[in-house]
Amino acid sequence: MKNLLFSLLAFVALVTLPLQAQQPKREGGTPEEMAKRQTERMKKSLELTDQQSVKVSEINLKFIKKQAEVRKDAGEDRTAMREAMVKIRKERQAELKGAMSDAQYQKMLEQEKEMMQNKGQGRGQRSQGQGKK
Repeated sequence: MKNLLFSLLAFVALVTLPLQAQQPKREGGTPEEMAKRQTERMKKSLELTDQQSVKVSEINLKFIKKQAEVRKDAGEDRTAMREAMVKIRKERQAELKGAMSDAQYQKMLEQEKEMMQNKGQGRGQRSQGQGKK
């Protein structure tokens, strides 16, 4: 259960933080723009209906704002931030589950798991001194 929660937290970080890092001009850096991009990706990959997309967009925006607040308030306390993000992630997933079919929700979980596995490979290289420092 802890692994799942940590994976979910890491997925949120993977979705929001790299988007900002990939955009040197900070284009689309507002919570609204990030939620829009995230929703568009989800709509395409999960084949969401227009009605589902509206609900998913609201959920994404709500939780992106919560995450930003946690990052702002956490300061240097990464443990507290991680714990708060796990809680936020769990809440987000519960709301998303209600906005999607079971098949769409399961597919989303599989995509998140795959992203975490891909991210983990990069961390392994760093720990061996092969990645950026």
